[in-house]
Amino acid sequence: MSRPARGNRQLILTSALTAMPIGAATVMVWLRRWISDDGFINIRVIHQLMAGRGPIYNVHERVEVGTSTLWLMAVWLFQAVTPTTETGEVMVVLGTALTALALILLAVGSWALSDGRGVMVPLGLLVVAALPVVWDFGTSGLETSLSMAWIAACFAALAFRLRALTPGVRVPAWRPWPVACLIGLGPLVRPDFALLSLAFGIALLWQSARSLSGWLAAAGVALTIPVAYEVFRMGFFASLVPNTALAKANGSVAQGWTYVQDFLGTYWLGFPLAFGALAILLRIWRSGAGPNARSLFIVLPVAGLAHAGFVVSVGGDFMHGRFLLPATLLCFAPIALVSFAGMERLLVVGTAVWALICGLVLRPVLWNGMIADERTYYSTFVADVPGASIPLENWSADVGFQLARRAAADHAAGASYYVQIEHPGEHLPRPELGVVVVLNSLGVAGAAAGLDVIVNDPPSLGDPIGARLVLPPDATFRVGHAYKPEVWAVARYASGDRSVPLAGLAEARRTLACAPVAELLEAVSAPLTVEVFLRNLLRAPRLTFLRIPSDPVLALQSIC
Repeated sequence: MSRPARGNRQLILTSALTAMPIGAATVMVWLRRWISDDGFINIRVIHQLMAGRGPIYNVHERVEVGTSTLWLMAVWLFQAVTPTTETGEVMVVLGTALTALALILLAVGSWALSDGRGVMVPLGLLVVAALPVVWDFGTSGLETSLSMAWIAACFAALAFRLRALTPGVRVPAWRPWPVACLIGLGPLVRPDFALLSLAFGIALLWQSARSLSGWLAAAGVALTIPVAYEVFRMGFFASLVPNTALAKANGSVAQGWTYVQDFLGTYWLGFPLAFGALAILLRIWRSGAGPNARSLFIVLPVAGLAHAGFVVSVGGDFMHGRFLLPATLLCFAPIALVSFAGMERLLVVGTAVWALICGLVLRPVLWNGMIADERTYYSTFVADVPGASIPLENWSADVGFQLARRAAADHAAGASYYVQIEHPGEHLPRPELGVVVVLNSLGVAGAAAGLDVIVNDPPSLGDPIGARLVLPPDATFRVGHAYKPEVWAVARYASGDRSVPLAGLAEARRTLACAPVAELLEAVSAPLTVEVFLRNLLRAPRLTFLRIPSDPVLALQSIC
């Protein structure tokens, strides 16, 4: 058989073996399609955008509740193209497509790092495709699929750039410029992905000419879009980071380590991590992997470990495994495909056995007191069939949904009151027109409330004051759900008190009127003019780091 014919057969076999885990994972993502409660937060923001009000949640103030700017923009654009399609359906189609794209890019990027000879088989790709948490968060209405696709795209772009280089020749870091531009988008995928943009940037410089002007040009290309958005964020939201980052800043390292242990232990990940580490070492030590190629085999796993360390430092998450998927992709991307020769044969077989067990048997517990199997948990509220959680009306049995719908009807009828979900029969008067409803979460109930009812949540994802409240050191809470005292919501939105008086209400109201807090409220609620925008640019750093003790008495003493 001629060499070209043999090469074609090997490529066809490689493609067929690669397509199997990609196809299986894509099917599982689609079969487990759903929208999480947090996904419905994004849906309300999309609806505000469609109404021409900007990327806000509540109409009375500019607060950034969306963690991923690019995800919101992508869904918004697809929604604008298909305005009659339910937003949740747009999200699940886009999420499924992006997950499949991520897996494809991992494979082709890994292939580009090879010498192009022999049959290549999935190793790292098997690990990613076999994880049930990938199937669950391929949709969900959150940005996980986009996060995976961006990581895989940066890896593939760097791998193909490296493959296109003439041996021994280095080109300026900014060429071709779309690679640097793609790398720079990390902070818009998620703010914490600035760390990954830095890592991909180091890999780019590693494989480029040692030229300060070239490096500066690449940095300029990479930073143009994220810096432009950061200027918009500072002027529009008066903050350096999304409000969600402030609200979730109460986590601990101990919680973060528990989160990592839950992920590693659930899927017996010690086995594929060991197989993967050996495969990476083999590629680095081989003479065929030159210094430029080694950059990706070194930088990406190090970046994965660094991002996992960041996740630990912020306390992890309440959703099982979600925050550790970026680190997983980074560690296994360079060896998504490996040559089926030598020791790699044993590594591939061992990984395949693990993948089979993981995909068929290993599942997270529903709830361990801190971390939840979010999709299974929410499937108890609606029929556990594919797509059942996507239509908003399917959540009509939810107590928060029902309260929100009553609030929307009352608001439309001209009512004005404050109500909290734990006291649905007690309506407090409001000095302004409109209804304020305090719910345990902003998602399903917030979407059910329409666009004009003010929705407030104790975890304060959408509350600029609550997000800056500091809980006492001995406070216990689920990560991302640090409930803030209701006294602050009553102080902001009601003119009276509860039938059972709230301690510290007078002090909370006085604190809200003090200069730093009043400045924050004015920055996010005053009509947006050029003057307000420019003023917010200057005060955004100070307002971002504003912290308020959650005890109103202590807050009054420290703020005023």
